[in-house]
Amino acid sequence: MKRNVHYIAVLLMILLIAVISLANMQEVTVNLLLINFRLPLILLILVLLLLGALMTMLVNGLKGMKEKDKQEVAKSEPETIEG
Repeated sequence: MKRNVHYIAVLLMILLIAVISLANMQEVTVNLLLINFRLPLILLILVLLLLGALMTMLVNGLKGMKEKDKQEVAKSEPETIEG
């Protein structure tokens, strides 16, 4: 049953992406500093989506590495008992 739900979800996502793609096929001009180029809007949306996902993964990865370092330092420090 879970397998069928998974396939249905994947098919719905593919359908949604296809509809959004067809709705955003017009060409747009992109101006990056001194460079101007034209590309389909859907391609621009997908590239920016992937860049955002990559930046999110990098930030979360760096945050996770800092937490791991803190845990390793805390483990290596001897515990002191006050009293």
